[in-house]
Amino acid sequence: MFNASTLAALLALSIGFRTTSDGAVDEPALLPAELLAADGTLALQDVHPLLTLRNLRMGAPQMAEAEFIKYLTKARETAAIKVLDALRQRKQLNGTGKRLLQSLPLTKRSGAYVDKIIREDRFVGLALRPRAGQTNMAIRITDVGTQFTQVEPGFKLVLLHSSDMATPVKEYPFLRADRVYFEWTPLEIDLSAKLNGTWYLGYHESDMSGQAIRLDQNLQQRPGQCCGSDYLQYDAWSPYVQVLPFSQASPGADITYQTNTNWGLNLQLEASCDLTQHLTSQINSFAPALRLQLAVDMLTMMANSTRNNGLEAQTKAMALMELNNRPNTSQKGFHLQLADAVQALDVDLSGVSSTCLPCVPKSGAVKYGRV
Repeated sequence: MFNASTLAALLALSIGFRTTSDGAVDEPALLPAELLAADGTLALQDVHPLLTLRNLRMGAPQMAEAEFIKYLTKARETAAIKVLDALRQRKQLNGTGKRLLQSLPLTKRSGAYVDKIIREDRFVGLALRPRAGQTNMAIRITDVGTQFTQVEPGFKLVLLHSSDMATPVKEYPFLRADRVYFEWTPLEIDLSAKLNGTWYLGYHESDMSGQAIRLDQNLQQRPGQCCGSDYLQYDAWSPYVQVLPFSQASPGADITYQTNTNWGLNLQLEASCDLTQHLTSQINSFAPALRLQLAVDMLTMMANSTRNNGLEAQTKAMALMELNNRPNTSQKGFHLQLADAVQALDVDLSGVSSTCLPCVPKSGAVKYGRV
């Protein structure tokens, strides 16, 4: 549906704290810029007078000032995750996480042993380029297949992106147990972090002691129906991503693409609907609910603090009282205010592919059941 950790990191930045101008006792002397409320925005202290940095620090577990800074950072992110989870449940967006492609290999074929590739100290592998126009979609590699003449105990895969071919995005140590035959290894690689460009997953031939076995199949072109069921595999994954075998003679050299090899590699791909980028543009819509969620979390922490310090019993009692509705009054406590804010939280799904929208029962639809 959406990447909660990515959105939570962005959402957390939409609320900050404000330091006092007079340097109050027990308040941090200086908050890092990323924790400060931006000019013209509300800080947590603006939500309720009890939520001063002093009260937060006195109610939180005892820790050094540097650790308290980390505590505030984590509290923001946790509050953001709670708001996103509430949105997921209320809007029933689970339908937007539907699988478009269920962990399917590029091909079911393997190379012949006689088709061994002569090593030339190149960087070789498979390039993956998401198809243009495929919005609100995440592509993941779930397994990697390898076919080499040796076990290659020190083998590793390197992931690069066309935006920076000099710096690997990540390196994956790879444990193999077999030779000659295609061996599948679970390895999850999320390719949705960057919307544009090309991903390069490959290895350095100089790191190998044996040779890769080549599969003579053009992964850039639909196989003919005379080639068994290969065309069915291609028809399933090709609408979402283009796969291009590549080689690079040396770092910084031009990339060349091939049509008659797979460099001994195969991939299992998965594609699913993902609204992460769509929701990123609507971060400000979450701000009211996030402020109340963080206020509820901090008031709850203060009300249940077991520390014996300057956080007087009266302050703890006041925090507990603010969380709940006032008896015989219409004043809502923070728990109910938060529930109302979450209920009012809405996101604009216009522009999302109909394939990825949650299913909505038609008005007047008849439901059948067993008596």
